[in-house]
Amino acid sequence: MGRQFTAEEEKDLTLPADSIHRARLQDIKERPFEFTDKASGEKKTASNLEWWWEITRPGAGLDEDYIGRRVKGECRPKLTNRPGNKFREWSEAVLDREIPVGMVVDLDDLIGLEAEIVIGHRVDKKDPTKVWEEVIGVLPAGDAVAPPF
Repeated sequence: MGRQFTAEEEKDLTLPADSIHRARLQDIKERPFEFTDKASGEKKTASNLEWWWEITRPGAGLDEDYIGRRVKGECRPKLTNRPGNKFREWSEAVLDREIPVGMVVDLDDLIGLEAEIVIGHRVDKKDPTKVWEEVIGVLPAGDAVAPPF
């Protein structure tokens, strides 16, 4: 007889789209990927920063079962002063301060800090029946622990 498993009931802990939750930044990892340049047809490489968050205080009327849920958001690894630059906007929210041109941000200084994260849902490009949760925005926590500098 092979390995056997019994079906168990499990609570759906999907975070609602457009909901806001207090979360602690657990890790930021650079993830390289390959793509094909549509204009030239050549293969190229690039990378994204994956921001991994852990829910510490669920919002949207959700209960304590959501504490500890992990969710990620991604941005380009380029810190600029242009509007819409997620890296700068998210860093400013976590640090609760503006980042002027010339300021250096060390990713290690962001880890462990809290912010309010906004959840979005993204439909999988290859399988439209799958929907992925992702962080689409980060707001200052207000009463979070002060940044290290």
